[in-house]
Amino acid sequence: MTATPPITSVTGGVAGLAATYAAVRALADRFDAAGDHLREHAGDDARVLTEPDLVESVPLSPVTFAEAEARVLDATCGVHGVLEASVVYEADALLVRATVTAYQECDRMVAASFDALDYALGREIGVVLAEEAPALVVLGLAALPAWQQLSPSDRRRLGDTAQEWADEHPATVQHVVNGSGGLLDGALTAAPYLTGLLGLASFHPTAGDAAADLAGLYPAEGPATVRRRRDLTVPLGQTPPGDVADLMRHLDQTNELSPADRPGDQGTIEVQTLHNADGSVRHVVYLPGTDDLATLPWTADGDARDLPADLHVIAGDHTAYGQGIERAMHDAGIGPHDPVLLVGHSLGGIEASSLLAHGSGFDVTQVVTAGSPIGGVRDYPAGTHVLSLENRGDVVPLLDGHDNPDSLQQVTVTFDDHETSIAGNHSLQHYVHGAVAVDASTDPSVREQLDSLREQGFLGSGGTATSQVFQVTR
Repeated sequence: MTATPPITSVTGGVAGLAATYAAVRALADRFDAAGDHLREHAGDDARVLTEPDLVESVPLSPVTFAEAEARVLDATCGVHGVLEASVVYEADALLVRATVTAYQECDRMVAASFDALDYALGREIGVVLAEEAPALVVLGLAALPAWQQLSPSDRRRLGDTAQEWADEHPATVQHVVNGSGGLLDGALTAAPYLTGLLGLASFHPTAGDAAADLAGLYPAEGPATVRRRRDLTVPLGQTPPGDVADLMRHLDQTNELSPADRPGDQGTIEVQTLHNADGSVRHVVYLPGTDDLATLPWTADGDARDLPADLHVIAGDHTAYGQGIERAMHDAGIGPHDPVLLVGHSLGGIEASSLLAHGSGFDVTQVVTAGSPIGGVRDYPAGTHVLSLENRGDVVPLLDGHDNPDSLQQVTVTFDDHETSIAGNHSLQHYVHGAVAVDASTDPSVREQLDSLREQGFLGSGGTATSQVFQVTR
């Protein structure tokens, strides 16, 4: 583990594949425009032959007029003439566009084939588990005495081995998650009555569909309750951020307002307002992630950042946490035209991305996420920016079953600051280290994201800052 870990990959942004496709399509547009201009020139050349002065000169020099006429017609309609060249340019434009479309369709077909394979494999595993459930229960009961005989160090060693495997095989973990809909369908084959009894769908083609049904087993989200917590403060609340590492440190401090041993403080977020010398303001909203991943349907309470919230947001549903974020922004005095940056970890990053993609009553221009599974969030508005940090070995960003899309708006930076603990890899301290690497990166896509954050006044703007802490519950 190092303070400045290596960046292992950068996707999306101005140097990404989507930008390349856009540039090639722009080239096709230029070819098309060139063909149009050449046809216009062909018309100009033809009109030369009808000029009155030229026509009047025909009796005086019929031979030279015929030569001139032949050359004009050759330049206009002849072999390698202007009209032929215009057709070539427009044919090139069609070919370039067709090639880009073919590549994009190929990408979509490959993605669809992986989805189909993941679903089929997940379903087969689900069927086997359902059929062998009695034997597995007997096997588990038989193995229980042996497990109880293991020393605490041996149990930890087995746990570490499982975590090391997940750490070394992130692609496998992602495919397993992507096939979770098939796994659920396969498992239900042994107990089809549960489909009607629990109100489950009969078909779950995606992980999001499976998450939606599982979320339905919990009590309804209900409306959000938001209150100002004047008794809680963030040490960096009055310090404007200078770089992305500052944003991660600040988010980490906001996250510490909701420790596990103080369940009454769960759901806290912070709204930091940056005041510039010219009187303008902008706001940074810090959104921590899940407080309780062990929530069961009968233990659900007022915590808005729990397991059912994760399931709902991965399924693309609205949550009390998301609703509360918007209400807290309103209560903090954020105006409809004030620039807003959302910074979120894990569940907070999903909510931030969804708020940008789906729209709100606020002028959200930038989002920075850390360890968030947002591969299913797409269609960010043109001109907006999403900078996503992912630590190698952190399985949480894989829990939507897909990589983040390569788009002009979104840049995903993967860095290697991993340890053997799955929970440890998700820690914000690792994302502070990753942000240091991002700040030092020379990648064009990363630099464009950083430049935009500075141009919008969110980083390094000087001035002063004020802070408000809110708590969101359901």
